[in-house]
Formats: sequence, structure tokens, C-alpha cells
Amino acid sequence: MAQVLSAFREAGCHGVPWFRVAGHDLTPDLPGCPDPATCASMGGLDLGEVSLGVVDRAAGDEPVELDQAVTDIGFRKPSGTAVLAAVVALASQAGSLLVFDDSGEHVFVVSPGDDPTHLAAHWPW
Repeated sequence: MAQVLSAFREAGCHGVPWFRVAGHDLTPDLPGCPDPATCASMGGLDLGEVSLGVVDRAAGDEPVELDQAVTDIGFRKPSGTAVLAAVVALASQAGSLLVFDDSGEHVFVVSPGDDPTHLAAHWPW
């Protein structure tokens, strides 16, 4: 969990967390959108609504622990630029990641050291 939050912060992304972390303020890691009215048109890094799956999470809305391993990350209504920034930052910390859209039609593997400019040329979102 800490690694994912660090990647969001490093990438400069913002969004709405649909999860809670016990004893941790998420605002520095995933702040709200500073200007919702113009964010998308200005190329803002809005991840939209962010969900995280973690190992050993009980069903319900219980807070997760900062040291729990994240198994999956979901975004609802994100900016494609923000997703790319977050994935590149996370891959540099966690290793190669499989990224796909809701339909599974578009699938990417993002690896540490990948050039974001090259990825952006082929990024479907």
C-alpha cells in the first residue's frame, strides 16, 4: 500500500480514494482535484475514483493497513495522461505491470525504465 501511495504522490496525480488506510491521512498522497472545472481540458493528472484491492482484505469498508500488499488498482473516469503517469511511477518501484481497460480490448505491459513519451504515442486512453 505504501508503495502505491508513494507512486501516486511521485507522479503528481490526484483523485478520490475509494478506500481508507488505518491511521493514515491520504491527502498528501492522493489529494482531491484542485480545479475540477478545467482539469481535463488543461491536461490535469486526475485519476478519478481510485479503488485498491489488497491481500487479506475482509469484505466491507474496513480500513486497510499501510503495509498490506496491493493486488489490483482500479480507476473510474480517469484522465489517460494521469493513468500513464501513475503506472510509469509505480512500475519504477514495483516492476512490470499489466494495464488494461474495462473491456480488455487494450492491454499494455509497462516496465521499469519505459519511456513515457514512447508509451504516450501508443497509449489508447
